[in-house]
Amino acid sequence: MRRQVIVVLLALVGPAIVFAQAPVNKAAAAKADTVRHGLVGTWRYVSGNYGGQEAKFSEGVTTLKHVTPTQFTVVTYEKDGKVTRVIGGSYAVRGEVYEETPAYGLGGDFDVVKGRPQTFKWRVEQNTWHSAGTLSNGLAIEEAWERVEQK
Repeated sequence: MRRQVIVVLLALVGPAIVFAQAPVNKAAAAKADTVRHGLVGTWRYVSGNYGGQEAKFSEGVTTLKHVTPTQFTVVTYEKDGKVTRVIGGSYAVRGEVYEETPAYGLGGDFDVVKGRPQTFKWRVEQNTWHSAGTLSNGLAIEEAWERVEQK
């Protein structure tokens, strides 16, 4: 009789234990993907090519990309701290493909990409993140970002 009760309890409780562990395993898998791709952190824009033209920023203008485990934000600001451009949203990494989907922003280029996936091939060499792709409006871009180290 006691043996039958244990078998019945295991039959009833066993699946609940397995299902309760599933979200933990999904979270662990997402964290492992984040660690594996190594993009989480802050990156400073160092160079870019847009439609075959090298981009030149005015002196004193800084662009940073902040990547969290689930979101990205790109912000451009002048030396006085005034923000002139921001864009952000969700992203996904699948192998050598990095895809951003901008959901919020301000600046002239935001309306062109809002809500549309922007797909790039990417690689990190030492502390430089290289990405290249074609925006949803057809503009070919290549960018280089340097990891900002903690001080």
